[in-house]
Amino acid sequence: MRFTLDMKLKDIMSSNPKTAEAMQELGLHCLGCAFSVNETLANAAQMHNLDPNVLLEKVNSVEQGEMSSEAAAKAQPAGGILQMDKKTYSIAPHIPAGVVTPEILRKIADVSEKYHAQAIKVTSAQRIAIVGLQPQDVPKIWEDLGMDPGHAIGLCVRSVKVCPGDTFCKRGLQETLALGMEIDKRYHGMQLPSKFKIGVAGCPNKCTDAASVDLGLMGTSKGYHLYVGGNGGVKPRQGNILLENLQKEQVLPVIDAVVSYYKENAKPQERLGRLIDRIGIEGLHEFAEKAIH
Repeated sequence: MRFTLDMKLKDIMSSNPKTAEAMQELGLHCLGCAFSVNETLANAAQMHNLDPNVLLEKVNSVEQGEMSSEAAAKAQPAGGILQMDKKTYSIAPHIPAGVVTPEILRKIADVSEKYHAQAIKVTSAQRIAIVGLQPQDVPKIWEDLGMDPGHAIGLCVRSVKVCPGDTFCKRGLQETLALGMEIDKRYHGMQLPSKFKIGVAGCPNKCTDAASVDLGLMGTSKGYHLYVGGNGGVKPRQGNILLENLQKEQVLPVIDAVVSYYKENAKPQERLGRLIDRIGIEGLHEFAEKAIH
């Protein structure tokens, strides 16, 4: 069987497990990650700054066989993220809307101490990462925590950042926590053409970067403004205001429309903002407006 660049890593390794060793030789150490193995060979080449044709030739040249025990040991454990030292891993439990309980904090502290974590890091995505873990400990840590992994990597909806809104913040103009948790429940981890970030802010201060993520909500005295197409990175982009003063009951249908439009029209690895730059915003605006009429 000849592999192609549009095939997923998991399908390649399923067809010929020995290809894992060849990919590891080129620097792909994340082959045990549930998020990464759903990427295509072309995606993997781009993420690791490899020539896709070199990677393709490498996997196609591997003789049929089983993955060695050495290769299996090097594979990234499910829910783990390889660190700079190429030896240890971090994990990021999913914390919807960044809201935790004392019980969750105690669990995180207990497992961090039990498995000798090097650090505990509060991330910009409103998660708490446990850093510097041994690969053999990662499955046991997830079992001890009893929590789901946060989707910190992969071509999917990553973080859904949510501010306190009018529940706690004196500047909040609209409710955010219940809405943000519903958005998180609905979209977190959803597979999309590229990574996708969401921010929910209760006022124009936009503490959750609502105007610089793929989809952002900003509370006003009259409702919610919806921003689309923002991103950071090497080529940062300011989001466009797509609709203004949405009422709370209109928000989810509109987000459904935006996500559906993006899935149908984006190229692989194309962020929403780049899609808008390529084909314009008019079609997206028309599609989203239909969701509220």
